[in-house]
Amino acid sequence: MRIIFYFILLLGLTSCSKKNISKVQTIDSQFVMPELKSTVNILFKIDKEAINDTFNLIVDKYLDTNMEMEASGFEVKLKKQRNAELEFLGRQVLTTLPIHFELSRSGFLQNVSGSGELEINFITSIDIDSSWRLVTKTELANHVWTEKPNINLAGLKINVTSLADIAIEKSKPSLEKQIDLSVAEQVQFKEQLLEITKYVEKPILLDTVLNSWLHIVPENIYLSNIENQSQFSIGNMTVHGTTKFTSKEPDEVIPGLALPQFRWEDKLDDTSHINMVLDISYDQINTYLKENFHGQTFESDGRKITVKDLYMKREGEKLVVYSDVKGSLNGQLKVSGIPVFDNEKQLFYTDDIDIEIKTKNIFKKAGAWLFKGKIKNKLQDMMTYSISESIEEYQALVDRQVAKYSRQNEIEMKADIRQVKVNTFALDNDRIHAFITLNLYLETTVYNLSVLNNPTYFNLKN
Repeated sequence: MRIIFYFILLLGLTSCSKKNISKVQTIDSQFVMPELKSTVNILFKIDKEAINDTFNLIVDKYLDTNMEMEASGFEVKLKKQRNAELEFLGRQVLTTLPIHFELSRSGFLQNVSGSGELEINFITSIDIDSSWRLVTKTELANHVWTEKPNINLAGLKINVTSLADIAIEKSKPSLEKQIDLSVAEQVQFKEQLLEITKYVEKPILLDTVLNSWLHIVPENIYLSNIENQSQFSIGNMTVHGTTKFTSKEPDEVIPGLALPQFRWEDKLDDTSHINMVLDISYDQINTYLKENFHGQTFESDGRKITVKDLYMKREGEKLVVYSDVKGSLNGQLKVSGIPVFDNEKQLFYTDDIDIEIKTKNIFKKAGAWLFKGKIKNKLQDMMTYSISESIEEYQALVDRQVAKYSRQNEIEMKADIRQVKVNTFALDNDRIHAFITLNLYLETTVYNLSVLNNPTYFNLKN
């Protein structure tokens, strides 16, 4: 029975659970796969410096064209004085933009010019429409002069703050529109979200030995409000969909043809909950049993048995291991029990095993010496497995997987194993259906937003 959890742990996933015991069920008619729903939750942390760098590139795009205005005959030019500073507040971005303000006018006798400096504060509201387009609405909230504008006229400095205020006020619609247009050009949200859903939809080969495939079909995507910490802006994205799990590679899918529904949520769970049915055939189990127990010798108190050919099958609500044995007794040994799983101890076991020996084609109760001491414990070990003993090993497997998507100084990903919750086992005639919930903590830290614009980033091989 170790094969069941060997199989589960190869996924590199586990989940939290309450104190409970999962028991076995039996299936006496044709098994119908239920529709299973799962959520893949990604906690993302974006370095504020990366956000500022990206936004300042957007600002530069239109300010570097020396956007011109006109005020009472004066030509007005705006230039960025220093980098803008941004802060997220839910679905809004608060921006302070330092601007150098220049006025000039050509006259018959002389040219008149002047300058000043101000900070423009504007609020950009963020939304995503049904077509997954990023929609922004920018409003210039206020401006504060840090150096009031003056012009030189006949050697005199004349304060023209009121004139400059009029120019800024007239330019508001143009400024707001330019920011929104530049954001739309530079931030390809739909394309990035499509790449993520393609990545989730893509069937993943989990174990090349058992040939197991995981496939999640996205149906809804949720995004939380973004919160601020000292260094990072933090949010959560959840992909909700149907889970499919097969022992053979599924037919090729064309991901992204139908866009999942998008919705904002104030708060989202930071843990993935993947519900699935693992179908493990008795043929697979028997291959594992032979590879790991064939030829082993169990001995206690001067008696011993050597395990030869062995296989497992279902008999009613029990799982039974048959094995040819030699030694202190010769014949066919039958070890049976009802499987259960302790979600608190993370232990799969049988409440009590029954041991019988076949002689002269009749199974009868085995001798008392098989029910005590080391031999019984060894026989029971074949139907017992503790997941917790393998957590560190499989955490290393997960770490190697996420390392493929981490790039130094650009993006860092991590995944933390928790526990496996086995809801129930269903014993079928030729296989075991294990209904499980896998919980996994996924976190992505982005230091360079441009890496997400790379179309090959999500196309790495599994």
